[in-house]
Formats: sequence, structure tokens, C-alpha cells
Amino acid sequence: MALSLVVIAGLSGAGRTTALKALEDQGYQTIDNLPISMMPTLVEHIITTNNSKLNYAVGIDAKSLYPKNKAVEVIKEIQNNSCISLKVIFLNCSEEKIQQRYNESRRPHPILTQNLASAIAQERELLQPLQKIAEIQLDTTELTVRHIRLILQHCLQEQKEAKLKIQLISFSYKKGAPNFADLVLDMRFLSNPFYDTNLRPLNGKDLQVQSYIKEDSRWPIIEHHLREFLVNAIHGYQEQGRFYLNLAFGCTGGQHRSVFACEYFYNILKKLHYDCIIEHRDLARENL
Repeated sequence: MALSLVVIAGLSGAGRTTALKALEDQGYQTIDNLPISMMPTLVEHIITTNNSKLNYAVGIDAKSLYPKNKAVEVIKEIQNNSCISLKVIFLNCSEEKIQQRYNESRRPHPILTQNLASAIAQERELLQPLQKIAEIQLDTTELTVRHIRLILQHCLQEQKEAKLKIQLISFSYKKGAPNFADLVLDMRFLSNPFYDTNLRPLNGKDLQVQSYIKEDSRWPIIEHHLREFLVNAIHGYQEQGRFYLNLAFGCTGGQHRSVFACEYFYNILKKLHYDCIIEHRDLARENL
């Protein structure tokens, strides 16, 4: 059995430390800011130890890449090593969010330039070769710590064979659609339980709300076609070699229709034996 090694790369401020802590909580041996030139030594240690119960995770930032022209070469050599099961995860984030995080933490960026914007731009350029070969890419701009932990746990759980992993998320359009979503499905055409005073305090998990939405004459038709669309789309993503898929369901408040649809299709996909997790981003601030 190949021994597990995870590389967490990405922009400073995108959540590398959070990701490593999440993996540490899952039992990984973690090393942050390991110089790329020392990766072969770590691999040799992992192979010599030969303990299948020990999983390793390494954090790499732009400073870790020197000599930068060797970074991708080193990673590819490890990928070709049959003794090692390597996964490269790249964390991306919007410049605005990174600047906000640095302003809040008051910590200096690892690349020292005249301004933060210039440092972020240089780092993006340095990390681009690694980003291109990453098997999993996460945009953490809108992800909470809890959400990052859920995704990593889902991505890295041991399985006998690699399967497409699907995340379903409900959201409120008032707070914006998640920009990491691969497919965004707008549920605002359905009858809105918000306008029924008895249903307003409830949410899409409640049977009364579900019954109300299913009484909408458009629902049976939409449900049939949407089910067919999703199954065919998922098969297409699988054939393209995708490892992770994000499906987002939105409505005005993120409480009734989007939650209902998210739960409904989550249950359908689970019955079809797809590997799924579910998150209600804006439902009573569940993500805090």
C-alpha cells in the first residue's frame, strides 16, 4: 500500500495554516514552510519508516519554492514514486480578501515589496506552476474554518477507489452566490414559504415547508428534468477526471427553497451511491 503525503500549497492568507491544523486534527503529521529542496529527504523518511498508519501533510508557500525552477520537477518525481500516494491541494483566494485578512492580523507578507498588492501578484506568479498540477483547488474567499475542515476531511478520507466527491450547498442571494461553485441552481422561481406566516419561522428541512413547495405545480416537472440534468452532468465531470464538484442551490433568504432543494437532491444522490456532503451556508448561521 502506498504511503500518504499531502502537499498544501497556495497564497499566503488563503488558509494554509488552517488547512494544516485541520489535517493535524485528523491525525496527520504536519510540517509547514518546508523548503522544496527537502521534500525528497522527507519522502525517503516516510518510505524508510513504512508506517501506513502515519499520514504526512506539508505546507508550501512561495518562499519554500527556492530554487523555484525545481518545484514542479520535485513534485512530479514524488508523484511517479509508486511507494507514495501524493495529493497536491492548492488554496486560492481573492486579493481583496487576502488584503482584509492581512490588515486584520497586522502580520507582514512573506514576500517583502513596496505594497501588499505587489506581494500578492508576485506570489501568484511564483505559485502558478504548482497551481497547474494541483489535483484539488479550493477557493477559500467565502469559506469558513468549519467549511475548509469539512471539505478536506471529505477529499482525503480513505477509499478503495478514487470517486468524484460532491458538495451541495444552499445559500442566500442577498449574501451572494458562492464563487467556488461549479453549478449554481436558482430556486427563486418556486413558491416562497416566507409569505406564509406559519411557515416563515421554519426552514427547508421542515416537512411543512417541503410539502408547501412540492405543491407548486412547477415542482414535479422541474424535479424530473433537474434530476436528469444533474446525473448527466455528474457523469460528464467524472469522465473529465474531476475529483471534486460543488453544486449550489440559491434562493432569496437561504432558508426555505434553497435548503429544501439542497436536501432533496442530496438525498437523491446519496441513494444513487454518490459520495456527497451538504452545507447550508446561510441557514441560521450554521457555519459559525
